Amino acid sequence: MRKLLFLVSAMGLFLAFNACSKSANSTTNAKTSDNISGSYKITAISVTANGLTVDEYANLKDCEKDNLIILNKDLTLIYTDAGIVCVPSESSTGTWSLSANSDSLKIYGIPNFPTGVSGYIKSWDGKSLVLSTSQTISGFPAVVTTTMVK
Repeated sequence: MRKLLFLVSAMGLFLAFNACSKSANSTTNAKTSDNISGSYKITAISVTANGLTVDEYANLKDCEKDNLIILNKDLTLIYTDAGIVCVPSESSTGTWSLSANSDSLKIYGIPNFPTGVSGYIKSWDGKSLVLSTSQTISGFPAVVTTTMVK
C-alpha cells in the first residue's frame, strides 16, 4: 500500500511540474519569416466552389507531387523539381514575403504562376502551413486551400 501511495504521489508531482512548464514550440509556431522559412512539399490542394469541393492535388502529375518549395530566410525561393523530374524540368527561383501583420504569404517564381501565388495563412503549427486563397474560376467564386508540410 505504501509503494502504491508513493507511486501515485510521485506521478502527481511529475504531472504538476510538467503541466506548468512553457512549451518549447511556443516560439517556433509564431508566424515569422525565420520560423516559416524551410523546405516544403505540397501535400494537399482543394478547390471549393458552389458548395462543391474538388481534390486538385489528385490531378497533379506524379512529377509535380514530389517538388520542393524552399523558402529561404533571406526571402528568396528555390522551386526544385525533385524526385520524378518533369519534362521540361520545372525548377526555378524566386522570392517570397510575409505580410506586415503575418497573416498572408506571397510567393513569386513558381512555374505556371507568372503573377505569383498568395494566400491567407489559415493555419501554421511549426511544420504544416495551410494557405487559403479566394479566386474566381470560370466565373464562380472559389476558395483554393493548399497544405504544405516541412
